[in-house]
Amino acid sequence: MERAIKDGCWKLSGPTLQVTLTQPSSRASSGSERSLPVAEEMHSLITEKKCGRVQGEPDAIVKGWLQREVRGGIKTPWLRPRKYWFVLTEDSLDYYSGCEMSARRLGSLVLTSLCSVLWPDKQTYKETGYWAVTVFGRKHCYRLYTEHLNEAVHWVCALQKVIVSKAPVQTPTQILMCDIEENRNSPEILDQIYHNNPILCYTAGPIYAPLLPFPYAAPGGQGYAGLRDEAVKLFHSLQQLEGVQEPALLMQGVLQTCHDLPPLVDEIYCQLVKQTTEPPVPGAPTDLRYWQLLTCMSCTFLPSLPILCYLQLHLQRRTENQFPGSEMALYGRFITEALRRTKGRECVPSLDEISQLIRRQEMVYTVHCPGTDTCQVAITSHTTVQEVARELMLRLGLACSPNSFVLYEESWQHGCPLPEDVLVADVLTRFENLAGERPHWKPPARLWFRHYGHPNIDCVTCNSQEFALLFKKIKEIVQHLQASKFSTTLQQETH
Repeated sequence: MERAIKDGCWKLSGPTLQVTLTQPSSRASSGSERSLPVAEEMHSLITEKKCGRVQGEPDAIVKGWLQREVRGGIKTPWLRPRKYWFVLTEDSLDYYSGCEMSARRLGSLVLTSLCSVLWPDKQTYKETGYWAVTVFGRKHCYRLYTEHLNEAVHWVCALQKVIVSKAPVQTPTQILMCDIEENRNSPEILDQIYHNNPILCYTAGPIYAPLLPFPYAAPGGQGYAGLRDEAVKLFHSLQQLEGVQEPALLMQGVLQTCHDLPPLVDEIYCQLVKQTTEPPVPGAPTDLRYWQLLTCMSCTFLPSLPILCYLQLHLQRRTENQFPGSEMALYGRFITEALRRTKGRECVPSLDEISQLIRRQEMVYTVHCPGTDTCQVAITSHTTVQEVARELMLRLGLACSPNSFVLYEESWQHGCPLPEDVLVADVLTRFENLAGERPHWKPPARLWFRHYGHPNIDCVTCNSQEFALLFKKIKEIVQHLQASKFSTTLQQETH
């Protein structure tokens, strides 16, 4: 089914197998192909409303005088807010030079589901004497002022009602994702969709808007810019991977941003799918950089269901169907398996973990054991504390022991037993962060395999491995009892 854009709306026409995503000049194109020019691929699909006012303004929801903040020149950067006649309709917020019908329209803010409005706050009123109403749109941000609170609240409520009533905005990528899902069993149609829509394929240039919809004023928080700006910045970071020799630090930065701003996880998955589709040289080192970051993402974040289906189809099409047996296919199988096991991470992967993921290898970490030699343990991004403890109990012959043994985390901050469901990879990331905070602290943070709970020494021989593990625990108990006895004796003598 073909979708075309006309006057800012989607229209349905006769059934075809191709897709057209273009911005019409005056009338929608009647062509049968669905395509989007590269230069326009990231521009909004919203068209501006036509100029002119209707006699009596029957569509007006709210209208009245408001003051708008106007930016000045170099000598006067900010001017006093000027008064304009504002008219709110179901489609836009317009302002005019006056309230008469002959007044000239000076500007318009098209309202969609991605727009947002901020309520008036007391701080602005104390500083300026005006109640402020801020409206965020695609191209503009209107800061409006009134001396009356009830008037400001009335405008905010009316604006929010219009925004909420709008159908959700879909980006070109989302629309094409639906078409791809509908034709996932038709390779020829899929090839045609990808061929006709550069937005789905690798690009060496920048993007100017996210691939997925984000509210225009969605804050980033934690020192970040808005979500839309951060999404565009991350795409630039992805492109920088092509030219770096050691990509681990840059990859960790991308992962950390996604961890701090969870709404961006789906966006980065879509960007990576885009950059690994029809690259200039499939399988080249520059292309594999994107596959390596996609590997790290799959071991850290689980995308939403629509993005997961889109990603799985991409992996099947690009690796198993088009390039079987290639390096890309190996990454594809690794990613597919990782997505089955990933449940979310407390921390992003450490630099060591990222280096191993790039090679699709396990980490090898040293676990310390009291009274015995250290143990080398193979760890993946999904290995839990319980799995490591069980492996060590088997290797040390403690599978049938009545005593309990767990992993302990020891650092300059604290030492404590780790919960069984904690990912060991997250603990190692914390160790890396601690090493950065206290590089000269000795000894470094590390994992210990120790006894937990009250020791059961029945049937434990002095020359056994278990006795060596229990020795430190028994020593701590004896020292605690001696200290307790000494404290009791001291109190009695004092009294």
